[in-house]
Parts: sequence; C-alpha cells; structure tokens
Amino acid sequence: MYQNKAIQILKTFSAQEMRQMADFVASPFFNKNETVTLLFGILMECHPDFTAPIIERERLFTAVLGDIPYDEQKLRYLLTDLTKLIEEFICYKAVDEEVLFKYHLLLYSYRQRGLDKPFINTMKQAEKLLESWPRRDVSHAFYQYLIEEDKYRFTSVQKEHLLESNLQSVVDNLDKYFILNKMRYSAEIINNRNVVAINYRLFLYEEIMNHLRHNPLDHVPAAKIYYNIILTLTEPENKQHYDTLLELLKEHKDLFSQDELFDMYVYAKNFSIRKINNGHTEFMKELFNLYKVILGNRIIFRENYLSQWDYKNIIYLGLRLEEYEWVKGFIHDYNESLDPRYRKNAYTYNMAYYHFFKGEYDETLTMLRSVEFTDVYYHLDSKSLLLKTYYELEATEAFFSLVEAFKVYIKRNKQIPAHQKSNYNNLIKYVTKLYKWKLNPRKNLDELAAEMERTKPIADIIWLRKKLEEVRQIDAKITGTWRK
Repeated sequence: MYQNKAIQILKTFSAQEMRQMADFVASPFFNKNETVTLLFGILMECHPDFTAPIIERERLFTAVLGDIPYDEQKLRYLLTDLTKLIEEFICYKAVDEEVLFKYHLLLYSYRQRGLDKPFINTMKQAEKLLESWPRRDVSHAFYQYLIEEDKYRFTSVQKEHLLESNLQSVVDNLDKYFILNKMRYSAEIINNRNVVAINYRLFLYEEIMNHLRHNPLDHVPAAKIYYNIILTLTEPENKQHYDTLLELLKEHKDLFSQDELFDMYVYAKNFSIRKINNGHTEFMKELFNLYKVILGNRIIFRENYLSQWDYKNIIYLGLRLEEYEWVKGFIHDYNESLDPRYRKNAYTYNMAYYHFFKGEYDETLTMLRSVEFTDVYYHLDSKSLLLKTYYELEATEAFFSLVEAFKVYIKRNKQIPAHQKSNYNNLIKYVTKLYKWKLNPRKNLDELAAEMERTKPIADIIWLRKKLEEVRQIDAKITGTWRK
C-alpha cells in the first residue's frame, strides 16, 4: 500500500482525532481547497490501518481527481498540502493541551497590541493557575519563568510601575528552571557515561552541585530529587542516597508528570541493577518491590503500554526470587498491556523462561522454537537460555554445537555493544568449563571458582554460581568415594 508522510501521521490518530481533523480540513479558515478535503475524506475511510486498495497511488489519484491522466506530481502536491494541514492540526492540539503556554501566548499578544487591561486580567488568571497547578516539575518552572518574563516586559514599559518591577522574580525563576534542567540532563549524561564511551561535556556542573551543597533548594522537590539522583550515580557505594531518593519519590510523586516521574524511577531501578550486576544479590528483592510500586501506580507505563523489556525484567526477578505463582499470573495478566507488535514474542520467550525455572526443560525448548529474533537482545537471551537448557538436559552434542554458533554470532554481530559481548562470551566460557568438568571431573574447582569471581562482567552469574555449587557437591561425593 502507498505510504507517505500524511498517512504515517494519520496512523497515530485516534478515531476522535480523525473526526476533529475532518472539521479542521472542512473549515474555510484553514483550508479552501476542496480537492484536499475530498482527499482527506477518502483517507479517513481507510483509518486506522490504511490497507484499503484505494490508497494505491493511481487509484487514489483517480478517486480524487477523476478520469484524467495520472500525474504523480499533482498527487504529491495534494498530499503535501494535506500534510501541512495535518501538521497545523497537531500543533493546535499540542498548544491546546498546554494551558500555561496558551496563557503565555495570550499575554504576548495583548502586550504586542497594547491591550493593558486584558493583559492585567489575564496575568492574574495565569498567576492563579500557576499557584494551583498540581505539578511542580521542570515544565512548571519553565512556565513560571515565561509568565514572570511576560509580566516584566509589560511593566518595564509602564513608567509608573518601575518601582514594582518583578525583575528579581524573573531571574530567580530563570535560575530555578536552568538548575533543574541542568541537573536533569547532567544525570542523563553521567548515566550514559556508565553505558557508552562518549566524552560529554558538563559545563557548570561542578559549580551547580557545589552551590546546591551549600544552598539546597529544599523548597523545590524536583531539585532535591535530581540532586539525590546524581549522588546515586556519583557515589553508588552510599545506599543512603538511594533510600533518600525513594522517600522523596514516594512523598512527591503527585507533583510530576508521568513521563518525568518514570524517568526519575528509572534511576532508582538502575541503582539496584548496578548493585545486582556487582554481585549484591540482596538488591534483587529491593528491585522487585520497586517494580511492584511503579507497576501498581502505572508509573511504568508509557503511552498506555508496558515495555516488553520491563515485562521481561519483572518476570526474571520474580523467577529468581521463586515467586512462581505470582510470575505466572503476571505473564498472563499483563501480556495485553504490551504493544500489540511485541505481545506474542514476549509471551513466548517469557513462558520459556518460566518453564526453565520450573525445571520443565522440554517445554522450554518447545517455547523457544517459536521465539522470533526481532531484536538482538532477544537473540542473545534466547541463545543463552537455550545453552543453559542443553546444559541441564546434558545434551552434549547440541550443547557444544550451540557454543560454537553462539560465539560466531557474538563475534560477527556489530549491533552488540562491546560490554555485552564480554558479558555473553564470559557466560559461554564458564558454562562450557563447568560442562567439561562434568564430563571429566578432575580439575580443581577452587581455581575455577576463583577465576570466575575475578571475571567481570558475566551474564547470568547467579545461575553460574548455582551450577558451580552443584558440581562441588558432585566433586565431594566423588572425593568421598575415592577415600573409602
């Protein structure tokens, strides 16, 4: 089917938005081209999937312009005109949803037109709304600054109001907005440095942090939260920063937009994840409980969907903690909360993991055969799960065949980051050594254990440690038999 920019945008529209768009296109103020109105009417009938044969180029051209020779350029011009209307509509929708921004635009317009009384009345309304606004996030600080600046620009040309200038308030709100946004993106940069080797510049970061150490913005919850987020990243050995962050998020969760609150909780999650990756397995319960909190409050949802990766991580944690019944219920209950594009694959893969943890290895293999490798991480995780399943089944030929294929895949795939290549290569290395020991139990296990603990990172280190303990028990029985 023919796909262009207009159709791509319209695919994201709800049925209500399509009806509103129809009114928008039909309005002569916005559109006087009746052919564009006809074009939108045809596309509207094809919403939401746009798979009808009529939107093929030549059919669409005929439906709109009648029985004249097909002209690709004419069709493009019409679609371009429609695209511009669609863009105007979504801008209108965006402004309409940002009430405080509308006040700023209205104040600007009144000031430009010299309408003093309407300006003053609107300013009072804007200030009242700012005061009662439920959120105290970065966007609120931005609008505080914008509206204070509108007020200052108005009063600065009114000579009789010079003594009542709000210049200090403008500067204070600008500083607050700058500091909050600077801390927000500084946290993002520091976090990214832990993942990718990019040398970001952090202009004024040290100066701002030093200022906040001596002049904490205790009256601004967002500042306290971002300050503690940065401390969890720069002083990860101090758990008090993490505990304080959780307390602040719990206390002030109603002051932030869902998107900003989601991002704040991501840092809390990442703190526990780093601890787990560094061998502090007690943080698994901590992370599991944190997931339950943000799941229960729907903070974890983005655009009404649960991420397939959060879905997977919650299941993995629950299985590690042997919360089998809870996990089974979660897999079924929340599968419908995933984006429809990923539901089937996510369900299949995670049910495979569920069966693996239950020791139902044949069911694991059956489920894994249905997993589609649409993503490099599904491919990596599925291969590592298959490797562990062959290990448990003692399927020697299949195990060693997969070891070689897995190594080649990791080596050749350029999409896999270097640290993840190390992660999975080390998993392959040590699960292979354990398997070879089972085939020929002679090597000193203490040396293997010490080597394994020195090596970082290793994917699935907890499972490897468990397998190591199992072969130690085998070793103890063999040694005991020899002694007799």
